[in-house]
Amino acid sequence: MSSSISTNNRTSSNNETKELYIYELPPRDRNDLCAILDELDVWSLLATEHMKYSNADLQAIKRAVARGCSPSNELLNMWGDLNHTVTELFVLLYRMQQYNAMDAIKSSVDPKYHKLITLGQPDLTNLMQKSKSVKILNCKNSSSGFSNSNNESTRSDDDYTSSTTESKDDSDNWKIKNVKEYASTIPQIDYKELLQATDDWNEKNILGKGGFGTVYKGCWKFTTVAIKRITYNSPDGGEKIQIQQSLNELKHLNSCRHDNILPLYGYSINGADPCLVYQLMSGGSLEWRLNTKNLEPLSWKQRLNIACGTARGLQYLHTFREKPLIHGDIKPANILLDPCNQPRIGDFGLAREGHSQDSSMEVSRVFGTRPYLPLEFSRYKSLSTKVDTFSYGVVLLEMFTGLRAYEKNRPHPLLTEHILTALDKNIPIEELIDKTLRVNADVEQLCKHVINLGTACISQRPEHRPEMVTVLKHLENL
Repeated sequence: MSSSISTNNRTSSNNETKELYIYELPPRDRNDLCAILDELDVWSLLATEHMKYSNADLQAIKRAVARGCSPSNELLNMWGDLNHTVTELFVLLYRMQQYNAMDAIKSSVDPKYHKLITLGQPDLTNLMQKSKSVKILNCKNSSSGFSNSNNESTRSDDDYTSSTTESKDDSDNWKIKNVKEYASTIPQIDYKELLQATDDWNEKNILGKGGFGTVYKGCWKFTTVAIKRITYNSPDGGEKIQIQQSLNELKHLNSCRHDNILPLYGYSINGADPCLVYQLMSGGSLEWRLNTKNLEPLSWKQRLNIACGTARGLQYLHTFREKPLIHGDIKPANILLDPCNQPRIGDFGLAREGHSQDSSMEVSRVFGTRPYLPLEFSRYKSLSTKVDTFSYGVVLLEMFTGLRAYEKNRPHPLLTEHILTALDKNIPIEELIDKTLRVNADVEQLCKHVINLGTACISQRPEHRPEMVTVLKHLENL
């Protein structure tokens, strides 16, 4: 994709960039965008929630898909016929936090909008120096669990607010209050120690990269650790999302200590980049472990052990205090393994406190990874512990069927739909078991029980899904 704005944008006589219409998107940019929107079925949410198309319009798109057309391409055709611009689409994608999709078409919008790609990414260094009042979008209780209301408040237990301040000293007080309070039992680490631990952020120590920045392997206090270095810069105006996602890790990992929760060793905010220091999980993520070709496939015992450990961690989050802590982004990439394949749940950036074990609440924004989210959350913004149960069910099915949560070339790309359709067609469950597993009659029966449990966890109605305490009891009794 060309990085030159001038090759893709129309230019007036005074060299001012003019906006492109949807139908003027360069073919390569359009193809890249459609591939991203199709891959995770983002197009349907874009159509209904943001472009306000009806179900009848969606059915027309699906009929085109049945003829072999790309759903995202059909959607762009429909929206483009109404003379919408690429910039409008860019802003809609920002609202959905589809940063990869935004990146695919950023060369076709004015550079002044490019900062939106980083608006959703937290910047601790910038945040800790803020001296103005900040309000966070709140979660409102929902009795039905299926309301489409978008009511907002300005205060909840997950709000990170400061009083209105005018001086640098007050700003420093805000910094102490918000960070030290949420990380009261977690050590603050001098940035120079992390420079030394990573050999000055040497590239050979990089474990991975993402929208948040870079994760390095390091040796701190004679202990091998993983250091998340948050290296992006966020422009002013994004404080709401920034603060909530940045401090969630500190707040929740400060209060959650469990064998199946990833330990946070410390944090640093006194250097060039804010950093979080974790226990190094040398077994990698479950996602990597399920898909790598470099190691033997996980055995059924190992998979059952990972399933039990993850369930144990989740039930702890849901029950260790009066109000449950809902992780909100359970998926194989956030289940990390030690050398013995013992699992720990990581990435609490999207975690939120619920109202109670048996109630749901409306939220103002939906975060997470679509193939792992139930309909009542992704579409109706109804959050409860049953969202984690659903996500966990998808992970169970991935582990014991060997199938991905989303596979574009399947008749039903979403694994949940694929499994439920197979069962509706009376396909024997044993045919769904991962073919790489070496199973005898007893093990086959065990795998069938786990797949059945996974299907219970992904029930369409949240009240039909088991609580994680119940899930754990079933697994431990196998």
